[in-house]
Amino acid sequence: MSELILHGSPRSNYVRTCQIVLAEKGVAYTYDPVMPQTLEQLARHPWGKVPAMTHGDLALYETLAITRYIDAAFDGPALQPPTIEDRARMDQWLSVYNAYLNPILGSSIAIERMLRKPSNEEKIAAAMPEAEKCLTMLEKGLAGSEFLAGNRVTLADFFLVPTLDYLSQTPESEVLLSDTKNINSWLLRMMAMDSTKTVLLA
Repeated sequence: MSELILHGSPRSNYVRTCQIVLAEKGVAYTYDPVMPQTLEQLARHPWGKVPAMTHGDLALYETLAITRYIDAAFDGPALQPPTIEDRARMDQWLSVYNAYLNPILGSSIAIERMLRKPSNEEKIAAAMPEAEKCLTMLEKGLAGSEFLAGNRVTLADFFLVPTLDYLSQTPESEVLLSDTKNINSWLLRMMAMDSTKTVLLA
């Protein structure tokens, strides 16, 4: 079978999601560490973003397309729910993550605090009220189930966990995650998985 190559910067939430999915499926691959907006990445992605993937003659960009392809193309545990209802819940969470959770919890707080030197304190402070709204909604969504789309792990969980891992390492998490029992339990379950540990604790 053709070699699968994942192109992207190692600290990107989306690259880390792809790496976790590859580990969960047990897929051997080559990692090509490349930064966004480089000429080589612009050749793979029209906006120069990461990740991108090549597998033989197939070239893909955008994390959702890449992870769904990996799930469908390789053996291993299915990462999309079998029922229409749970698949719809998974898709809803994927959309919510991309549109709301990652821009606030990821870009405006976690990435700003962890990777920008110096951090933009005004940007972080301005994001805190919306972050609390995001986490309240996530806490409610995890009530009564172990994972985002029911009681089995799906792509939605693997999209969210790198961002929550980063967020949990910020001083802001002392406030944001102080009263989120369901989120904290979910994060512990996710971080105990071999695939997640392989990527996030490496």
